[in-house]
Amino acid sequence: LAAGLAKFIVTKLLKLVKLDKLFDKWGINEGPVGTSMSLIGKLVYIVVFLLFLPSALNAIGLNEVSGPISGVVSTFVNYLPNIVAAGILVYVGIFVAIIIGQIVAVLLKKTKIDCLTAREDEEKNVVLLSDIIAKIVMSVIILIAVVQALIVLDVAAISVPALNIVNAIFGAIPNIILAAIVISCGFLVTNIACGLLSNVLVAVNFDGIVKNVLPQLKASATKIVVNVVRTLIILFIVAQGIEVLNLAVLTAIVTAIIAYLPMVIKSAVIAFVAFIGASMLEAFIVKNNASAAGLAKIVKVAIFTLAGFMILSQLNIASTIVNTAFVVTLSAIAVAFALAFGLGGKDFAKKTLDKVDDKI
Repeated sequence: LAAGLAKFIVTKLLKLVKLDKLFDKWGINEGPVGTSMSLIGKLVYIVVFLLFLPSALNAIGLNEVSGPISGVVSTFVNYLPNIVAAGILVYVGIFVAIIIGQIVAVLLKKTKIDCLTAREDEEKNVVLLSDIIAKIVMSVIILIAVVQALIVLDVAAISVPALNIVNAIFGAIPNIILAAIVISCGFLVTNIACGLLSNVLVAVNFDGIVKNVLPQLKASATKIVVNVVRTLIILFIVAQGIEVLNLAVLTAIVTAIIAYLPMVIKSAVIAFVAFIGASMLEAFIVKNNASAAGLAKIVKVAIFTLAGFMILSQLNIASTIVNTAFVVTLSAIAVAFALAFGLGGKDFAKKTLDKVDDKI
């Protein structure tokens, strides 16, 4: 009777404080054993029943049975304040996390940060950076509350690693803030520098100069140069931000990329010079001899081939194979030229040699 009454009172009190609606909001009010409220009621019923069970067993002379049950009940009762305290900590932590998350989301929306990163997910819902950051803040606060609850419960096997994680997160927060400041300032400087560069290139009519050299280029040369410079600066800025975070793996990756950049830049210069040189040489040959269009194409392909070998060599892509192929190609061209001259121009060669012999 007492167990049933306790179950009824606890269930009504929990409904009175609208805990069932909170469980619905969290999505944990339904389960294989019924609602969470009914589960709590059953647990209260079992606890109260076990509290009175040893006395009932002693009354009928079953002391050997009541002894172990009494020990279990005493241990549980002594541990009950820890369970209640842990539950309160988790509840308060979730409540505080929701409030702080909402405040953070509102403050970030005021900064209009969402205008820079807003995008749609697979269900066409708009994903806002402010909401993502707010959820991260909420998760950290809830994690702290759960860890504190585990400490209260004295579950060392779980609480110690979880506490180490929390300490690591808080230890990384200053580095994260510093990295964010570095990257933010870097982006600001990048925008200013690229704006100045764009104005200078427009002032000197860079697009017109490039159009005269490369009339087939459709894109804006100014935009290409500005975007390349912007990408390089951002890469260096991100590298500095990652270095501040002391993330060894990411630092090693970015360092390797930056170390490879000079090779990429030299390769781009080679490709650009080869493209301009081949185009100009082709136009020069066609202009002076319209019937030599085929020869102009051959010269252009030869320049591109030579530039391709040079680019692959600069990028250190299969260097041995590239060098061997280049030597074989030059040797083949030399042999072909020698054969062509020897077979096709033997009469000319004979006359030349006879003249030399007569002079001697």
